[in-house]
Amino acid sequence: MGDALLQKTYTVDCLSKKRVKNSGIVPQYYVEDDHEAIISKETFLMVQEEMARRARTQLPFGGKKGYSANHAFSQIIFCAGCGEQFRRIHWNNRGKKSVVWRCVTRLKEKDKCRARTVSEETLKVAFLEALNEMVCDSDTYLNRLRENLEAAINSANPMSAEALSAKMAELQRELINRTERRENYDDITEEILRLRELQEQKGMDDATQKEHTKRIKELQKFIQSQPSEITEFDEALVKKLLEKVTVHDDYLEFRFKSGVTISIEM
Repeated sequence: MGDALLQKTYTVDCLSKKRVKNSGIVPQYYVEDDHEAIISKETFLMVQEEMARRARTQLPFGGKKGYSANHAFSQIIFCAGCGEQFRRIHWNNRGKKSVVWRCVTRLKEKDKCRARTVSEETLKVAFLEALNEMVCDSDTYLNRLRENLEAAINSANPMSAEALSAKMAELQRELINRTERRENYDDITEEILRLRELQEQKGMDDATQKEHTKRIKELQKFIQSQPSEITEFDEALVKKLLEKVTVHDDYLEFRFKSGVTISIEM
């Protein structure tokens, strides 16, 4: 994104020129707009957030962390009871083969969770019902989405990104001047780090707000473009519109990326 972190390593032996990772032994300096950016700051921060989310994901049974999303519903179905994810499995019940989704806690230790098993066909049918509820009652849901859109726009971080950048540039110039004058610069370093945290939060908030606004507009456009009831399941719609499915005892709760939540009885 065009920034640079200086002194990530440092020389420990001037004769051998040996360099090691800087873990706080010597100061580091963060320089904004050091070189031409490949991607925007918003995109970079969104990617970092997604990488962190994937790194936190633990695959069932293996115990190793990783990311897998071979199916549209992967990693978005959760148990209302224990909060664990549901896993897609091939089931052979008395010679009848089917694909179902089951709570990982129940798969590991049956006595710790009594969450119901949900067939994949039931998930697909319920998802279509949720979509059709919005399409058939489009006026109500479009009004709700307009309210969500206004709330998303109004919740944008009021702090000025330009003001933060200007202050950061001023401090970086002062840091260089003090270094040349061999004066103490600890206070400048602390303030730069504090402002950097504010800038990162500002970038994350803006990126999140823009993404949320985009999702709301996508669902608005989808509802408006449907001339009639949807009859065929499409995985692409799940990936594009759906954020989370929560499995309750007698209903499924579909939360869309736009913020709309619809419950479908089972």
